[in-house]
Amino acid sequence: MNLYINNLIDKLYKIYNFNIIEMKQQAGVCGKWAVYNKDGNTLNIMFFSVVESYRNIRVEDIIYNLRKSFQNVDIKLIQIVLDGNACISGDNNNPQLNYEIYPQCELILINPVLNQIMCCTNGAKNLANQISGVMSYMKEDKSNNKGADSKIEISKFIVTYVIIALNVMMYIITSYLSRNIFDSNLNVLVFMGAKVNSLISGGQYYRLFSCMFLHAGIIHLGVNMYSLYIMGTFIEKVYGKFKYIIIYFISGIISSMTSYIFSPSISVGASGAIFGLLGAALVFALKMKQQIGKGFIMNIMSVIIMNLIIGFSIANVDNFGHLGGLLGGIFITYLLDGIK
Repeated sequence: MNLYINNLIDKLYKIYNFNIIEMKQQAGVCGKWAVYNKDGNTLNIMFFSVVESYRNIRVEDIIYNLRKSFQNVDIKLIQIVLDGNACISGDNNNPQLNYEIYPQCELILINPVLNQIMCCTNGAKNLANQISGVMSYMKEDKSNNKGADSKIEISKFIVTYVIIALNVMMYIITSYLSRNIFDSNLNVLVFMGAKVNSLISGGQYYRLFSCMFLHAGIIHLGVNMYSLYIMGTFIEKVYGKFKYIIIYFISGIISSMTSYIFSPSISVGASGAIFGLLGAALVFALKMKQQIGKGFIMNIMSVIIMNLIIGFSIANVDNFGHLGGLLGGIFITYLLDGIK
């Protein structure tokens, strides 16, 4: 059942841009996640329960907790009840509960076995239509489904994939010139645009930018691209493509400038810009702490601290670049938050 719920939530998030919120544990609520979207000044919040316990929930408690999280906005609560034995409402041969009698809130009844909506209250019809669209998508052939999933993800996170592709392309060129796929030749990195203080002082300012796309080895590239995929897709979703591009590249350039000022070493890598994305995630977590809770903030803080500790524990890591990228990401994100 949880797998079915998670699949529904995933598709509502990807296809209809629903947001996801963690629900506090309560009797009658199935799973820890709910989804919501905004309709004017009202938040439509859909949570899940099963037929055996759908009457046990305390709607007043859920609304009270949600209003605290969302700062007293208007909330419309929709309960999605899952019943694998449900038949179409109105069938006299079906001795089940009549779900439309005295519902505690708006209600949508789903049979997960048939992957079909059986009935819904009048106030939930528009949302039921969106869920029905998701169900049609889930019914498609798995191979076609995977292809559609890939297209949706690529279109939603195109900026992240383009940046990853550019980094990989530059590494292919670097490894070809280095005649080594595992480690990059230092002279080749300098030729390709590494951060070299003396050359930057001589007027080659482009190195503050070009060094962001070069990597010292395949492990260096792999770790950074994995981190970029995780953080990039998140920031692209939260802030949108335009702001994401600004955050990434400004953070990367500030990282390079900080390294230029404080570190004499030759430096390459996307990690400064990635630390900028971590800074942006921290700003988002602090801004949305009422909605997403302190746990997310602590997770972001622990990732930042652990990465800094690892950086200071390993030789040849540009820690000044990391700190510069982190502070740059925080700074530019705060500025962009003022732009509507």
